[in-house]
Amino acid sequence: MMLRASSQDLGDKLNLRAVVDSADTDGGVPHSQVLVDFVDAALTGKPELNTARVAVVDALGSDGVVDAAAVIGNFQRMTRIADATGIPVDDGTVAFTADIQALL
Repeated sequence: MMLRASSQDLGDKLNLRAVVDSADTDGGVPHSQVLVDFVDAALTGKPELNTARVAVVDALGSDGVVDAAAVIGNFQRMTRIADATGIPVDDGTVAFTADIQALL
Protein backbone atom coordinates (compact mmCIF):
# COMPACT_ATOMS: atom_id res chain seq x y z
CA MET A 1 0.00 0.00 0.00
CA MET A 2 2.85 2.38 0.77
CA LEU A 3 4.41 1.87 -2.66
CA ARG A 4 1.08 2.60 -4.31
CA ALA A 5 0.45 5.73 -2.23
CA SER A 6 3.96 7.12 -2.59
CA SER A 7 4.03 6.44 -6.32
CA GLN A 8 0.72 8.26 -6.76
CA ASP A 9 2.08 11.24 -4.83
CA LEU A 10 5.14 11.31 -7.09
CA GLY A 11 3.07 10.90 -10.25
CA ASP A 12 4.60 7.53 -11.09
CA LYS A 13 2.48 4.98 -12.93
CA LEU A 14 2.90 1.54 -11.39
CA ASN A 15 1.76 -1.57 -13.18
CA LEU A 16 1.13 -4.08 -10.39
CA ARG A 17 0.23 -6.77 -12.93
CA ALA A 18 3.97 -7.10 -13.51
CA VAL A 19 4.12 -8.92 -10.18
CA VAL A 20 1.97 -11.82 -11.39
CA ASP A 21 2.02 -11.66 -15.19
CA SER A 22 5.37 -12.44 -16.76
CA ALA A 23 4.08 -11.27 -20.14
CA ASP A 24 3.43 -7.82 -18.66
CA THR A 25 6.72 -7.05 -16.98
CA ASP A 26 7.03 -3.27 -17.15
CA GLY A 27 6.15 -2.45 -13.58
CA GLY A 28 6.59 1.26 -14.05
CA VAL A 29 9.78 1.44 -11.98
CA PRO A 30 13.32 1.41 -13.32
CA HIS A 31 14.67 -2.10 -13.85
CA SER A 32 11.34 -3.71 -12.98
CA GLN A 33 12.06 -6.88 -14.98
CA VAL A 34 15.39 -7.37 -13.23
CA LEU A 35 13.71 -6.90 -9.84
CA VAL A 36 10.81 -9.24 -10.68
CA ASP A 37 13.28 -11.93 -11.76
CA PHE A 38 15.26 -11.49 -8.53
CA VAL A 39 12.17 -11.72 -6.33
CA ASP A 40 10.91 -14.76 -8.23
CA ALA A 41 14.24 -16.57 -7.94
CA ALA A 42 14.64 -15.66 -4.26
CA LEU A 43 11.15 -16.79 -3.25
CA THR A 44 11.10 -20.00 -5.26
CA GLY A 45 14.67 -21.11 -4.61
CA LYS A 46 15.33 -21.39 -8.33
CA PRO A 47 18.90 -22.09 -9.34
CA GLU A 48 18.82 -18.84 -11.34
CA LEU A 49 19.11 -16.86 -8.08
CA ASN A 50 22.79 -16.08 -8.59
CA THR A 51 22.18 -14.95 -12.16
CA ALA A 52 19.29 -12.76 -10.98
CA ARG A 53 21.44 -11.33 -8.18
CA VAL A 54 24.22 -10.44 -10.63
CA ALA A 55 21.65 -8.75 -12.90
CA VAL A 56 20.48 -6.58 -9.97
CA VAL A 57 24.09 -5.67 -9.15
CA ASP A 58 24.68 -4.76 -12.80
CA ALA A 59 21.51 -2.64 -12.93
CA LEU A 60 21.46 -1.10 -9.44
CA GLY A 61 24.89 -1.68 -7.92
CA SER A 62 25.79 -3.58 -4.78
CA ASP A 63 23.74 -1.27 -2.55
CA GLY A 64 20.73 -1.92 -4.80
CA VAL A 65 20.95 -5.70 -4.40
CA VAL A 66 21.22 -5.27 -0.63
CA ASP A 67 18.14 -3.03 -0.62
CA ALA A 68 16.19 -5.42 -2.84
CA ALA A 69 17.11 -8.42 -0.69
CA ALA A 70 16.15 -6.49 2.46
CA VAL A 71 12.73 -5.67 1.02
CA ILE A 72 12.16 -9.32 0.07
CA GLY A 73 13.16 -10.44 3.55
CA ASN A 74 11.05 -7.81 5.28
CA PHE A 75 7.90 -8.70 3.36
CA GLN A 76 8.45 -12.39 4.06
CA ARG A 77 8.95 -11.64 7.75
CA MET A 78 5.84 -9.47 8.04
CA THR A 79 3.66 -11.98 6.23
CA ARG A 80 4.91 -14.93 8.28
CA ILE A 81 4.40 -13.09 11.58
CA ALA A 82 0.90 -11.99 10.60
CA ASP A 83 -0.04 -15.50 9.45
CA ALA A 84 1.49 -17.23 12.47
CA THR A 85 -0.20 -14.96 15.00
CA GLY A 86 -3.54 -14.92 13.22
CA ILE A 87 -3.66 -11.17 12.73
CA PRO A 88 -6.90 -10.48 10.88
CA VAL A 89 -7.02 -8.07 7.97
CA ASP A 90 -9.15 -5.13 9.10
CA ASP A 91 -12.09 -3.84 7.09
CA GLY A 92 -10.27 -0.60 6.19
CA THR A 93 -7.37 -2.47 4.66
CA VAL A 94 -9.70 -4.78 2.75
CA ALA A 95 -11.55 -1.77 1.32
CA PHE A 96 -8.34 0.17 0.58
CA THR A 97 -6.79 -2.78 -1.28
CA ALA A 98 -9.90 -4.10 -3.03
CA ASP A 99 -8.76 -2.81 -6.43
CA ILE A 100 -5.32 -4.37 -6.02
CA GLN A 101 -6.84 -7.69 -4.95
CA ALA A 102 -9.12 -7.69 -7.99
CA LEU A 103 -6.23 -6.76 -10.31
CA LEU A 104 -3.89 -9.44 -9.01
